[in-house]
Amino acid sequence: MIVCFNGNSFIMKLHMQLVVLITGWASICFAAPSFHDETLVAHMDNLRVSEASGLAASRKHRGVLYTHNDADKPEPFVYAINATNAAIISTLRLFPAENHDWEDIAVGPCGDRSCIYVGDSSSHKLYRVEEPDYIHSDQILTDVLAVHTDWSHQFDTLMIDRHGNAYVVRSHIDQDRLIGRLSRDAWNNSHTVQIETFQLPHLHHLHSSDPKSGDISADGTQLLLLTEEQVYYWKVHNDDVIGTLRHNSPTVLPTKTHGVVEGICWDQAGVNYYEIAESYHTGPPLLIFNRR
Repeated sequence: MIVCFNGNSFIMKLHMQLVVLITGWASICFAAPSFHDETLVAHMDNLRVSEASGLAASRKHRGVLYTHNDADKPEPFVYAINATNAAIISTLRLFPAENHDWEDIAVGPCGDRSCIYVGDSSSHKLYRVEEPDYIHSDQILTDVLAVHTDWSHQFDTLMIDRHGNAYVVRSHIDQDRLIGRLSRDAWNNSHTVQIETFQLPHLHHLHSSDPKSGDISADGTQLLLLTEEQVYYWKVHNDDVIGTLRHNSPTVLPTKTHGVVEGICWDQAGVNYYEIAESYHTGPPLLIFNRR
């Protein structure tokens, strides 16, 4: 038996099948990840860290996180903590640096090195210092660089992309949510530097103090913004943080449902994420959200 078919019709059907196949594959590959609700790691030492604000994962030391106190306990100290039990491993004194109102911390590249970045919302300064080679004892980190910016808005969020560019997000306002970008090349300036500013689209359920923290994964492909009610997640497209935030809808991830959560970060591998909350009676709780 001879089977005949229309060539154009056959090609069109084959094309449509391929489109469906490829589209389905893409939706699987680029679907947002799913996470379990929070698991308490442990409470930190309340005597040293009682106003935890900001969280970041070390790139040099596996299983180490960094945090600090905010303006209610204005010490220029970064605390290196064990990610498995929240114990303080080391107190890192940043010098020269002042804590007027440190609100967030991040870790990212600085040339071919890995650096700790701290954002001071009150003085409109960003600090940067190389991660120490060891953290098994308290120490002073010298050679801290500071850049004074023209960003006149309050911010609680500092993020560093995989190239070393810094991002701050305006908070303590109901509308006009802005994000600013500081080039990685700005750190050699001794004068006030300009932050490139962009308008962010509307995000649902924001309180005036939101967002409270944020982080970009080490490989630059995933971004988190922490708010009082939820966590927003973006898959960074084409290595473009600003474009992704402005033109792509986020996915909502779980967050701690009570208490004042002030810091969020990816783990070193960008698989799970951590949160830390302020605490007035017990030590600040360190929480982990494990990927399903």
